[in-house]
Formats: sequence, C-alpha cells, structure tokens
Amino acid sequence: MSSLRISILGAGDIGGTLGRKWAKAGHRVAFGVKDPSSEKAQSLRQDLGEDILIGSPTEALTQSDVVLLAVPGSAVNELITTHAQLLDHKTIIDATNQIVKGKTTATNTWQGQGTLNSLGTLQAHAPHARLYRAFNSYAWEEFADPVFQGVQADLFYCGPQGDALAIVEQLIAEIGLRPVRLGDVDQVEVVDEILRLWASLALFQGLGRDKVAFKMLTR
Repeated sequence: MSSLRISILGAGDIGGTLGRKWAKAGHRVAFGVKDPSSEKAQSLRQDLGEDILIGSPTEALTQSDVVLLAVPGSAVNELITTHAQLLDHKTIIDATNQIVKGKTTATNTWQGQGTLNSLGTLQAHAPHARLYRAFNSYAWEEFADPVFQGVQADLFYCGPQGDALAIVEQLIAEIGLRPVRLGDVDQVEVVDEILRLWASLALFQGLGRDKVAFKMLTR
C-alpha cells in the first residue's frame, strides 16, 4: 500500500511511539501539538529529522488524510469542536481515553466510570468522518514492543467496513500488532472494556505496564 499522510494530534508517549514507527515505515507524519517547542516535540524532531512537520493542530490536519487522536482525555472535546471542519471527511482513529489516570483506594478501579471514548463528539461535529476506535487499550510500552515471549500481541478495535478499514489494519500491523476487528462503532464499549481488563491486570494487580497484552486463540 502506498505512503499515507498521517496527522497525529498529540506528541506524548502514545502519539510519539506510534508516529515514530509510522514515519520509519515510510508514511508522511505530521504532529499537531499545543507547543511545538516542548521537550517531547523536540525529542521527536531529534529522532525523525526535519522531514516531518511539528506544528499546530491546524497545520497538521491540513496535510493529512488519516488522523490519530492521541491527546489527554481532558483536551479532546475542545480539540474536536475547534477543528471540526478539518476533521470531517477524514479517517480518524480515536486513541483517547476520558479518564483520570490512577486508581481509587476504595474500588481499585479507574477514577471516573463514564464513557471512555470520544466517538459521540466526533459523530456530532465531524459527521462525514470515518471513525475507528483503536490504540486505546494498552500502554505505550506494548506499542513499542508488541511481542511477548515470541508471540505477537493482538489489538482489538472497531470501525466501519470500506476502504478505510484496510488502511487502519495496515497501520496496526506496522506497529507490530495483529489487528482484530470486533465490528462497527456500535461495538466501541466492548473495545473500551479491554482497557479496563488490561488496567486490572497490569496496574491494579501489579503485573506491570509493559508485561500485559492479549491474544485471541481460535480453532
């Protein structure tokens, strides 16, 4: 498949890890960030050179067909509403989680039990976009090294059929994960429950952020 134009909104651990791999796979990657002079943005510049764009979200979105949302959950709704016109008609992968990182001592669960994803906001403000939910259920360490004792981890995701599906599966595979589609966006809550399962094992049971991923077995 030919090179893609990808904008990554956010230059944190998730966006940076995925963007580095996609850039090395030959895609044109543009990072849209609040502060292009920040330490994380400059680390990307040092790793990837001058060929990639690190600018504002508007600058990144104007140069892309595929968008990865990888900003903190507290910032994503404002980002979507502000850039709705630029997001519409694109293929969008929502990797954001509407959570406060950490755990409560009483329930030993994620703080905040509402909807984790931002698909509702995207559907309202970018109704012609092709929406996918992926890259939200693991920590960045699994994306950096997705092989566990010689076994490739699976990434469970959801989104519509069509040409964009092949693109999303290509991007998942280029990270080193095996894509497993759970259905259209009506299955988004199933995808989100995988994050809660991962957190229960990796964080609350203390197995380790870089030690847990999932594999579907079939016969």
